[in-house]
Amino acid sequence: MKINIDINSILNNSGSFKELEEKLYQLICEKTKEAFEELIELVDKEIMENRNKDRYKNKDKKERTLKTKIGEMKLERRYYKDKEKDKYCFLLDKYLNIPAYDRQSPALKTAAIKEVLKSTYRNSSETIKSLLDIAISHQAIHNWVQEDGDNQSKKEHEKSQELYENGVIPESEEERKKIEHLFFETDGIHINLQNEDTSSGELKLGMSYRGWEKRHPSSDEYELTKKRYYGGVFDSTRFWEESTVKLYENYRFKKDAITVLNGDGASWINSGEEYVPSLAHRVLDSYHWNQKILRKLGRSSYVPKVRDAIKEHNKEKLIKILDKAKKYRKKEKDKEKVDELKNYLLNNWEGLKDYRELDLDLPDNVSNMRGMGAIESNIDKVLANRFKKRGMRWSKDGARNLAKLIIADRNGNLEKILSQRDWNFRDEEFKKEYRTVKDKVSNDEHTVKKGNMPVLEGPSAGEDWVKGLKNIAS
Repeated sequence: MKINIDINSILNNSGSFKELEEKLYQLICEKTKEAFEELIELVDKEIMENRNKDRYKNKDKKERTLKTKIGEMKLERRYYKDKEKDKYCFLLDKYLNIPAYDRQSPALKTAAIKEVLKSTYRNSSETIKSLLDIAISHQAIHNWVQEDGDNQSKKEHEKSQELYENGVIPESEEERKKIEHLFFETDGIHINLQNEDTSSGELKLGMSYRGWEKRHPSSDEYELTKKRYYGGVFDSTRFWEESTVKLYENYRFKKDAITVLNGDGASWINSGEEYVPSLAHRVLDSYHWNQKILRKLGRSSYVPKVRDAIKEHNKEKLIKILDKAKKYRKKEKDKEKVDELKNYLLNNWEGLKDYRELDLDLPDNVSNMRGMGAIESNIDKVLANRFKKRGMRWSKDGARNLAKLIIADRNGNLEKILSQRDWNFRDEEFKKEYRTVKDKVSNDEHTVKKGNMPVLEGPSAGEDWVKGLKNIAS
C-alpha cells in the first residue's frame, strides 16, 4: 500500500496559502480514503480465505457507500449464504460490526453531535458540509442527538429509581472520592416550547464544586475547583433524584460532611433540602435577591436601606423599612410589589445569611472561601446560550436530550456516551468460525506506513524546505 504525494506539484500550482492548504487537505483525504478502502479489501479477503467454508458460501460482491470524516467511501465486500441459518450476510460487516442500514461513520456522527452542542441543527449541518465537504441533513443530526440523549436520560432515571425505590446506591465506574464538604448551586432557564401543554418550561441545572482557587498565583481572579454539572430536565422531583444519584456516584460523604446549597428561593429549589446529602445551610442567591429588590422598589432611596438591613441581618429593621416603603407608594400595584418583596425576603430569611458568617465547622482545607452565586454565569454558558436564541422553540424531550449531552460534554463524559455507537469489532464472537484477520493486517503494517514523496528525490531535493520534509519523513 503506497501513498504517492507530489508535494512539489501542489506547491507550484498554488497561488496562495489558503489554496495550498485546501489542495493538500483534499489530497490527503483522497489518499487516506484509498488506503482505507484497500485495508477493508484486505480484511474482506482474509475473512473469505479463512471462513468456515462448510457454513458460508461465497455468492457475490456488493458495494456499500459510507460517509466518513475523510469523505465518502465505496466499500466492496463479499456476500455469503449462511447455510446454517438459511440467510444471506456480509461477514465483513459482521466482523467490523457495521449496522446494516447506517450510512455515516461513528466519527462523523460524533463530529456532527459535538457541533450541534453549540449551534443550531441547521447551522451544524452547514458547518459539517463546509469543513468536511460531507452532506448531512439537520434532521439526521437531530435524530442522533435524540437517540443518544434519550438513552442517557433513561439510564440516569433508572439509577434514581434504584436509589429511591430500592435504596441501592449505583456502582461508580470511577473511584468515589471521600469528602468532608461540598458546595451545590442550582437555577433554571425558561425556554419556549412547542407542541406541549404549556408555551414555556423551566430547564433546570445544578452545579457542584469543592471550593475556589486563583487562576494563577498572581491573579486576582478565582475559579471553581472540581466543578460538575447535573440535571437538564424540567420536572423538579426528577431533577433532585437524578442529581442526588450523581452526587452519590461521584462522592462518599463522611459522617460529619457539610454541604451548602445556593439558589434563588424558588419552591422547587427549596425542595432540594430533602435530597441534598449532608445539607448544613441553604443560601439565598445574592444575585437574585438583589434583582428582586431592584425590580420591586425601582430607583428608591429604600434600596440601600434594605440592603443594609440584610447585611446586618436585622429582621425588625427590614420590616420597618419595607413598611415605610409601602406607605410611600401611591398606586395599589406598587404597594403589592413591596408586599411581594417583603414576603420573599422573610420567607427566605435564614438563607440571607452568608455561610462564611456561620459556625459550620468547614474543614481547614477549604481555602479562599468566597461568596456563592456562580450558577448565574454558568447556566448562561452551559444552557442559555444554546437554548434561548431568538425564535427557538423546543419539545420537552428534544430540549432534555440535547441538554443531557451538553452536560455530559461539560463533565468530560460525552465521548463515553457517544462510544456506544462506535461499531466495536467483534473478535471473540467470530474467531470461533474463522481466524481473526488482525494478525494478517498487522504483518502488512509496514506497507501501509511506506509513502512515496517524489519531491524528496527531485530537482528541489537540496532546498531547505525539502530538507525539512526529509526530517519529518524520517
